[in-house]
Amino acid sequence: MHGVQFRTEQQRESTEAVWTFRVERYDDSGNRVQLIPVEMRGYRVEGSISDGDWVRGSGRMKSGTFRMAEVENLTTGANVRAKGIPRIALAFVFVFFVAVLAFIIWGAVQTFGGG
Repeated sequence: MHGVQFRTEQQRESTEAVWTFRVERYDDSGNRVQLIPVEMRGYRVEGSISDGDWVRGSGRMKSGTFRMAEVENLTTGANVRAKGIPRIALAFVFVFFVAVLAFIIWGAVQTFGGG
């Protein structure tokens, strides 16, 4: 693995952690056959990777870049994970949205419902 870079990007009202690096694939004879650009994105990234570490991960290709959510660092034994927004925060946003929607509906019924 080479070229490890970390940055944060502003996404509307929050920031997103982004790790980028390149993984070298080798054939059975030890010859490098492919250089793969990798990106990990999340609310935060837990774990540690460094240039020269051997890694294994799964994900999907998107626009020529391999997107990983989790990487196993074979050199150190660490697991590196891109975490999403905490579920409690998502639940709070959902409850707030439902409360606002209920208030709007209640106001419309009071204004136009008559009786």
